[in-house]
Amino acid sequence: MASDMNVYLGNKVCRWLAGNAMPTAPAACYVGLFNGNPKTSGAEVSDTINAGGRVAITFDAIANDGVDNEITNSADVDFGQAAGDVANLDYVGIFDAASGGNLLFSKALPGGPFAVAAGTPIKFLTGDLTFTIGFAS
Repeated sequence: MASDMNVYLGNKVCRWLAGNAMPTAPAACYVGLFNGNPKTSGAEVSDTINAGGRVAITFDAIANDGVDNEITNSADVDFGQAAGDVANLDYVGIFDAASGGNLLFSKALPGGPFAVAAGTPIKFLTGDLTFTIGFAS
């Protein structure tokens, strides 16, 4: 299975393996919604869905067995009712800041793209967002 990790975070891991200190973990992580792949030229539509933009996410602890190489949301991620229409919602990204910041992970939404009309509730339940770190065996 391919990694959902972005180049920014992958480079941090590679530098750590080469003997550099790993950066401090982000104080919080945030979910961004996209029309298109954020690793290439996708456009973030978080502000169209939620006037407040990105929404905070928390993750379950990773098991020490090294089998899964995955992180999963440990609480619901609720964008509320869409403030505006989005023709193609098809990717989700994880950032280290509520705005700006660095893309850490991204992946396509299963079954997407989705046409979202204003007033449509957008919510990811606990366990809905799983990201693969590296390659799972």
